[in-house]
Amino acid sequence: MSEETAAASRGRPRDPRADEAILRAALELFIEYGADATSIDQVAKRAGVARLTLYRRWPNKEALLIAALDRARDIDDLALYRQLLDTDTEPTEHELRSAVTKLLETFTEVVTRTDMRRLIARLIGTASSHPELLRTFWDTYLQPRRELTHAALRRAIELGGLPPGTDPELLLDTVVGTALFPSLLYPDPPSEESVRERVYAVLRQLGIEPPA
Repeated sequence: MSEETAAASRGRPRDPRADEAILRAALELFIEYGADATSIDQVAKRAGVARLTLYRRWPNKEALLIAALDRARDIDDLALYRQLLDTDTEPTEHELRSAVTKLLETFTEVVTRTDMRRLIARLIGTASSHPELLRTFWDTYLQPRRELTHAALRRAIELGGLPPGTDPELLLDTVVGTALFPSLLYPDPPSEESVRERVYAVLRQLGIEPPA
């Protein structure tokens, strides 16, 4: 088979703009209506493409939603971890506390964002009927951040920026839970400033004094 024949048999290359529009539409519809109420027709209409365009890329709605959740992955915040993970430098105690506080604050801001709060609420609501969606979000979005955060917190402990014996996983879960619980379950979600003060209060009770 010649190169020209092979190229013709493969058809047109996929348009990344269409992929982006489809995944964005699927994620938006999932957040708005949930998995069961989201249809291929709705996604195609919102994305401005034909149904056939979706089926050429994903065999069914479940595969499309998993890909859409994978799109939520945006691990581009390595600068947050750099100061704690850079073994070529040794930050001061104040710099360590500032870096740790900034890291935990960023997690707080992420989980209390309106779009992320709604996404997490949807995932919790569909965990029993569509467990693969929650697993995808965990594997592609949450777990990579947790692993980086655990490594950063462990080094902060080694350098004396956190109390000896601090459990990185427990600390992270405590901070995230402190921010996420009222954001998801309170009838009137607290302000970002209120959530930050709650997190600071928890840190102080754990023996971690945030920098002024």
